[in-house]
Amino acid sequence: MEKPASGAVVGSTIACVLALQFANLKKSDRFWYENDLPPSSLSPDQLGAIRKVSLAGTLCAAQDYLSNIQPKAFVREDPYLNAAQHCSQHNRLELSAWRDESGAKAAERLSQDMLATALEKAKQEMADRKKLEYMLWEARGGADPKSPVGTAASFSKANKYALKLANTSLFLEFATNELINTIGTNHRRKRQIFDDSLGFGTTDFVDSLQSVDISGFLGNDQSGPIIEPQCDDKGSCEPDNPFRTYTGYCNNLRNPNLGKGLTTFARLLPPVYEDGVSRPRINSVTGTPLPSPRVVSTVIHPDISNLHTRYTLMTMQFAQFLDHELTMTPIHKGFHESIPDCRSCDSPRTVHPECNPFPVPRGDHYYPEVNVTSGERLCFPFMRSLPGQQQLGPREQVNQNTAFIDASVIYGENPCIVRKLRGFNGRLNATTNPANGRELLPRSDSHPECKAPSGFCFIAGDGRASEQPGLTAIHTIFLREHNRIVEGLRGVNPHWDADQLFEHTRRIVAATFTHVIYNEFLPRLLSWNAVNLYGLKLLPSGYYKEYSPTCNPAIVTEFATAAFRFGHSLLRPHLPRLSPSFQPVEPPILLRDGFFRPDMFMSHPPMVDELMRGLASTPMETLDQFITGEVTNHLFEDRRIPFSGVDLIALNIQRSRDHGIPSYNNYRALCNLKRATTFEDLAREIPDEVIARFKRIYATVDDIDLFPGGMSERPLQGGLVGPTFACIIAIQFRQLRKCDRYWYENDNP
Repeated sequence: MEKPASGAVVGSTIACVLALQFANLKKSDRFWYENDLPPSSLSPDQLGAIRKVSLAGTLCAAQDYLSNIQPKAFVREDPYLNAAQHCSQHNRLELSAWRDESGAKAAERLSQDMLATALEKAKQEMADRKKLEYMLWEARGGADPKSPVGTAASFSKANKYALKLANTSLFLEFATNELINTIGTNHRRKRQIFDDSLGFGTTDFVDSLQSVDISGFLGNDQSGPIIEPQCDDKGSCEPDNPFRTYTGYCNNLRNPNLGKGLTTFARLLPPVYEDGVSRPRINSVTGTPLPSPRVVSTVIHPDISNLHTRYTLMTMQFAQFLDHELTMTPIHKGFHESIPDCRSCDSPRTVHPECNPFPVPRGDHYYPEVNVTSGERLCFPFMRSLPGQQQLGPREQVNQNTAFIDASVIYGENPCIVRKLRGFNGRLNATTNPANGRELLPRSDSHPECKAPSGFCFIAGDGRASEQPGLTAIHTIFLREHNRIVEGLRGVNPHWDADQLFEHTRRIVAATFTHVIYNEFLPRLLSWNAVNLYGLKLLPSGYYKEYSPTCNPAIVTEFATAAFRFGHSLLRPHLPRLSPSFQPVEPPILLRDGFFRPDMFMSHPPMVDELMRGLASTPMETLDQFITGEVTNHLFEDRRIPFSGVDLIALNIQRSRDHGIPSYNNYRALCNLKRATTFEDLAREIPDEVIARFKRIYATVDDIDLFPGGMSERPLQGGLVGPTFACIIAIQFRQLRKCDRYWYENDNP
């Protein structure tokens, strides 16, 4: 019961005991952080960074919801000596002092001769690759665009500019591999680990290569994509232009290419490739093979229906429309822009080197292990995404769309597409249904994947508009909305010409689309709490003043390949149709029968209205780990050919591995969840019975792929997705608001 010592909490005796204890802890610890005992000692810069740390700064850094705290967290706040300060005023640990320069220094040691030799070898490899592609195409040809493989390829169809971009990227990828092989000629074991004798890791070295200037070695044949001037708007970089460019160019005046179409996806975490450069991840951290994507799909994502009690199928359909606004990941084509048929298990050798099929596992509940016709092992077809990086280093994939919410899904991502879609007097071209005079999307017979008996499919700003009837219907609604607004503006501004009407309407449509996304869609997807936490809440009045010219609006690959594919869980086998009295119209449209078959909109005039009523009035599936068998067993299936469909969820998992996406556990840590060391550590976010299924197929918790991990989390209160996907999606939409100079709430005149 001693009185506390002056300025202390405990009395002198306890203070003495505690002081002796902590003095001994400091004196007897060989790894004490201030010791100068190599090899464990910190550098002077690292020690200086540690000495600036405070508990208040640590609390701020670890908790996004904390905005203000007093500097001395152990002492109560007072307005004079310990007033609360914004978290930005508190010192946080500066990690730049821990930067490992060994890989960078290795890159700096590359001689000009070494670079020249590597690039020359890469040039020869590119020539050999083109010869190989020609020989394989001559021997095997390409897939029928209307086949299941062709239909799947049409979802990721590369334009000629993306293909030109990818040629340069492959050349640089070959050069990167040559440099690694040159430095580690006698060290060919798994390069993700790399040989300690080299003094640095492959990943560090490969990353450092991105800063190596090779412009002096590149000729005109490797100078990047060539886009016809009439299809590019690089000349439109006036700061006072009130309208966006179509390509996204010059939204950012300091870095005009940020957010532009045909640029690479950004990343939340560095890529994890099997070889450190480009090969998809195939092995567990334990060294054993990862489970087949099909095994993950069937074990973690069975077909169990659980209709949502509150939200409608419009949530699913709007999400797909929004996804097509933001992301388009093109895949490789074969010689003469053919579609390589990657279904055979040996297709990387016999069809195209970028094929990456995966086998049907033994004992699959639906697909046979062996092709009953040929007797060969049955595989799921998969073609890798096009690379887009324009420097040495690891493979990065290209986004063919602009990053911004600019309504390019309606108008197109370059001036050439816009010109095809524009009509007279500021309107968009439309097909008039002769039966009722209502507007439909313009039609074209130029789609080789079109399965309509008429040979005509619809066209829109995004090439996937005829993919399935629900998507076609919502495209049609926005076409009609554009033309409705044009006529309204013509009434209030009769002096405006066609260009003024078109551009002002385009700006209004993009703004209203954005407003619906942030005001109605995201709060339901993420919860209002997450909307507030990540700064996504729209202003009730006034202007948004948080635009930053230093941030990057690019879509992150984790968003495109995993988090924003949550909508696959919302699908139902049929698209319902409802009459004006909201009674079912029979038959509903079976999903597998609707792909690229839009003649129903011409032959049945009320189709758009019936589908819109059905989407807005019928419950969606609950967002969980369960997925309808329509897309896990029958996607793009040709009814005449048994087992010709593909598994959408398995494709999602294979695509993430193709893009070098790290495991789910890494994103838990990024999003301030506990990094799991055992499967049981997932119990707070994932149900026990799902954890048990994860344990059946994954060797360790560090192997779980991002898509199944995120989809298995319990939803946030008031939201649809769990905390990891909510984090990734919210970060993305925060960037799309903060980094957009043309954001509709901005006060930029």
